[in-house]
Order: sequence, then structure tokens, then C-alpha cells
Amino acid sequence: MFDSVLFALEFRRSQKSLWIWTLAIAATMVMVILLYPMVKDMYSAIPPEYEDFLAAFGGLPNNILEYYATEGAMMLQLFGGMYAAIEGYGAINRDDREKTVETLFTLPRRREQVFATKLLRALTNITIFSLVNYVLSVLSFVILKESIDQGIFLAFNALNLLMYVIIAVLTFSIAGISKATPKNGIAIAVPIVMYILFVFSSMTNNEWLEKLQYLTPFTFADPVVLIKEGGSVEGISLLVYGALSLGLLTLAYFRFQKREFTI
Repeated sequence: MFDSVLFALEFRRSQKSLWIWTLAIAATMVMVILLYPMVKDMYSAIPPEYEDFLAAFGGLPNNILEYYATEGAMMLQLFGGMYAAIEGYGAINRDDREKTVETLFTLPRRREQVFATKLLRALTNITIFSLVNYVLSVLSFVILKESIDQGIFLAFNALNLLMYVIIAVLTFSIAGISKATPKNGIAIAVPIVMYILFVFSSMTNNEWLEKLQYLTPFTFADPVVLIKEGGSVEGISLLVYGALSLGLLTLAYFRFQKREFTI
């Protein structure tokens, strides 16, 4: 099911995109964390009447980890989700876009090998992206000599990686089910729409509109709930998207076996 030669080829081809996204987002997160001493003083000057408005976005942080949850982690999730979506969707469609399908399938390998290897390569890149961001964030806390709850921070990053994996599997499956197209617009739209639903459901007081949280995987990795409020994982959101991604992946696997590629 796995082709090491193809994996190495695909991994080399993806290096430029991987490190552009990884270093750009990691640098942003480092900057956000290192700005904490200055921002902390700004929080103390915020008028009380604005605190209710800020509560919709997690409220005022009491320490650097809560600050990370309200100011940095949400940005990491949105842009990381976009990267995961592009990785998943492009893993299958890249050969159509670059007109390398003929070379790929003239080699002695089965389609199920290609399918599994491309998915594994996409998930490997996403894992590298997450690990680099995690390590550089921890180093930033060390530079500031700020102590954090490493267990909570690690748990959040693990759930965040799981969310990326689900988004990547969803867009990978969409690419496998749909007809060949070189455009990544649909992939980028997936996490953006999900994130809008997540933010909207968090801000509303309407009981029915709050249920929109179950329509997005951002809910089970909510940094404010997990880090600032010390809450638990939203199990319904995790189960719904875990089942949905596995179901679509199974369908994509069978559709991929009969897919017509552009040569």
C-alpha cells in the first residue's frame, strides 16, 4: 500500500511550499509571543466597558499562555488549517496541474499505492509544520523566562494537529471524489467557512445558532476553552468530523481507482 520511492519524490517536490508556510507562520507566532511584555501593559489600560466585547473573543488574558490562546493560537489555527487544506487537496491534483500523470502511472505501481502514499506525504508535511511551530513557541516562552503548563500546551497542540489532519483528509477526499481540477480555491474555502462558523457560534447567545459549533472541527480544538477556561474536548464535534473524514476518504479511495486523469 505504500511506495517509498514515490514518497521520497513527492516529499522533495513539496519542500518549498512546506518551509514557506512553516517558517512564515512560525515567525508570526514567535513575534506574537515575544510581544507579550508590551501587550500585557496595554491590557491593564483597557476601559472596563470594552471587556464585555472582548469576552466574545476569549476575554482578557491573565498570563502568557492565556494570551497565546486568545491572540496567537486562533491565528495559527486559521492559517494552519488553510495550509492543511492545500496540502490535502493538492496531493492528488498536483500531477494534473503539472502534467506529470503520464510519468507517474507508467511506472509499475498500483493506484492504491499512489493514493496511500500521497495521503501519507501530505500528513507528514502537516506534522512537520505543527512540530516546528510547537518547538519554536516553546523556545519563545523560554526566552521570555515565562513558565507555562506544558501538559496543557502539549495537549492543545496535539488536538490542533488532529484538526489539521481532519481538514487535510477532507480536502484530499474532495480531490479524490471530484473531477480533476488544478485550482486550489475550493480547498482554501473549506477551513475559512469552517472558521467563520466557529467564530459566529462562539459569539452568539442564540441557543440554535450555538449548535453551528458542531459543524466545524475548530470546536474540539478551541484554544480558549482548552487553555484559558480549562475545559474539556468537545466530543460531538470530534466524533462528527472523525466519522465524516473517514467516510469521505473511503469513498475517495474507490473513486480514485476509476478516475480519469489529464495527460
